[in-house]
Amino acid sequence: MDLRVRKPDGWTTVSLDDDVEEVTVAGGRTDGHLSLTLIGVRSSQPNVRVQDVLDVDPDDEAKLASEVPRTDDGTCLPLDQLRPE
Repeated sequence: MDLRVRKPDGWTTVSLDDDVEEVTVAGGRTDGHLSLTLIGVRSSQPNVRVQDVLDVDPDDEAKLASEVPRTDDGTCLPLDQLRPE
């Protein structure tokens, strides 16, 4: 499964193994900033983690088992936190 995600250095595509059954989203902090971790759940092996994610391409959100946290205007929460006031 391929997912387009935004990391601190820009947009990139991450590939998860074929045995990943579902991908969930978890929040956390990296270097004091909110970021997302994508967790690829597998039954036969340890889960796969993609850390330091700032956003997921809206076209790929349907592939996720949980929602990406967003503000009312659709901005992903980690990016909203980084916007200047």
